[in-house]
Amino acid sequence: MTALVHSPISVIHLLATLLALFTGTGSLLATKGTQRHRWLGWAYVGSMVLVLTTAFGIYTLFGRFGIVHWGAVGSAVALLIGTGSLALRAVVERWWQWHYLGMGTSVTSLYAALAGESIYRLLPANYFWWSTLGPASTVLFVGALLLYYYYPVTRVRL
Repeated sequence: MTALVHSPISVIHLLATLLALFTGTGSLLATKGTQRHRWLGWAYVGSMVLVLTTAFGIYTLFGRFGIVHWGAVGSAVALLIGTGSLALRAVVERWWQWHYLGMGTSVTSLYAALAGESIYRLLPANYFWWSTLGPASTVLFVGALLLYYYYPVTRVRL
């Protein structure tokens, strides 16, 4: 079993991740357009900025840029789509759908990383690919189904 914390950067990463899980889930469950949704959403964005920037400072798994970092790049793109569509809502047609997809994908990828990271630590290192990609892919698939099921077809008040 590997250590949970390797450095001061990983402590910040872990704490920001916990905050992002809490605020991201709360934002998804909150009524859209409310002050609570907005506050939780911006707290999520701030914590994810910390999660993503610290992720690029942790190289204990491979000793170099690896698949986990590519996941962080994908999550950053999703976060940019979610926040960018909101910032450009005056010019982006159906911005709320892009916002929903970007933020929903960002939160889903965070849960996928949690699943892969958690299970990876329970199994021997030679099971790395199976213990990370299997659970992470399952979470991404279930998240995609949920995002599709709840996809907004009408504009919400924001």
